[in-house]
Amino acid sequence: MLGSVIAIIATTRKQAAEMDKKIAVIEAKMDNMNEDIKSHNQYAKMFSENIPAIKQHMSDVDRRLDSIERKSA
Repeated sequence: MLGSVIAIIATTRKQAAEMDKKIAVIEAKMDNMNEDIKSHNQYAKMFSENIPAIKQHMSDVDRRLDSIERKSA
């Protein structure tokens, strides 16, 4: 009986250690994913902030091209 109790305790400790290791791996993966998400969000924010400026620049270029085409015609 004492042997069974000792075996159960040893197994429980081993399983707890394995769970702790798996939890640490999952936490590390989550940290990496969080960094990837932050990087993506920064890119998306930069892109969305620059879209109006790009549209304005394209509009300016279109006007200039129209002006050049009218002068050439």
